[in-house]
Amino acid sequence: MRHDLKEIYQAFDGKLIGNKQMKIFVCETLLSFPQNIIDTVTSTCWFFASMEDAWAFTFTGNDLKDQHLIFLSDELLFQNRDQIRYTIIHEIGHVILGHRNSVLERQTKEEVKKQEKEADEFTKKYDK
Repeated sequence: MRHDLKEIYQAFDGKLIGNKQMKIFVCETLLSFPQNIIDTVTSTCWFFASMEDAWAFTFTGNDLKDQHLIFLSDELLFQNRDQIRYTIIHEIGHVILGHRNSVLERQTKEEVKKQEKEADEFTKKYDK
């Protein structure tokens, strides 16, 4: 079954937090993925960026339990469409490939470099 933007947006069920532009970029990017990746991302990932009408947000531990939080900076959203798309796919790659978070867990430079290379290869596969 092929999704459209509205169906993908609805599948996130409130886990797209940010401005309208960010939400559109994320949903458009997911259109190029196979169904199993769309399902995984919409059920296990939160995308978070700034909003015009909020300065801050609070999550409880239960909100993000067994979930992934992907932060998209304001600076990224000022880049060209290709860069934004590449970055979103790259971050989805980290999730799908089961990478550990080098910010929260100690990893060697080699481990981080390997994960980044794998996420870049994943991106090349789906960035069409």
